[in-house]
Amino acid sequence: MKKSWIRCIPGGKPNALALFCLAHAGGNSSLFKGWRDVLPDDIDLYLITLPGRHELLQQPMPDSINQLSSQLVDQLLSYINNPWAIFGHSMGAVIAHEVIIEVMSRNKNPPIMLGVSSREAPQFHHSGILHQQSDQLLCTELIRLGGTASELLEIDEMRNIILSTMRTDYSLIERWKLSSHQKIPCHICAFIGCNDPDVNEEQAKGWEIWSETGFTLDVFSGGHFYFNQCPQFLIQKLISHLRGIIKKTI
Repeated sequence: MKKSWIRCIPGGKPNALALFCLAHAGGNSSLFKGWRDVLPDDIDLYLITLPGRHELLQQPMPDSINQLSSQLVDQLLSYINNPWAIFGHSMGAVIAHEVIIEVMSRNKNPPIMLGVSSREAPQFHHSGILHQQSDQLLCTELIRLGGTASELLEIDEMRNIILSTMRTDYSLIERWKLSSHQKIPCHICAFIGCNDPDVNEEQAKGWEIWSETGFTLDVFSGGHFYFNQCPQFLIQKLISHLRGIIKKTI
């Protein structure tokens, strides 16, 4: 039997809002380590682990983000009867967006919010060939973006695992094409670091045109991984936006 990609860390209250979290290219659910300690008990935290990492190391990654999103929704459906939201960092934001598109195509319950972190809006996306480049260039990219300890890249076994996952993920994101140009029926909340080398405010603001119901942009100090060392500020903003959205729907 295929292992589940989704792990719940409950808050403790019944009928809690479900918050699903997706990490960046080459990343995993450890990006959200410590979030449960900051989230309130009426929000259940759902960590999504993609194939090719952690306990899913032997599971093959689907050939495209669209296939990946479809398979993820297959597992997601049993968790989204109550209000839910989904947050994605970098490539995770693209997957989260495609998940919502897939959910809507199946006429299922939409989320109340899409959180997109350190990711430009779809209209700014360009294909690339980094996944075809040398290990050295991939290491240089990892160091440029931050988020990966340079010491790990000096250990052959760890470097090979990290680069293999990176190469697979970059192949998906660099070949990705948006599956639908329709707006989604939920708020979009964008978050970026002011010193992100890959995403600027204009590109983040571009997400506004993809929502039917509302948009916000929060800019934090830091780079592509602006919340790595201190996620509390991001989580507090996330909670504030969720509370505001819920209040408007009552």
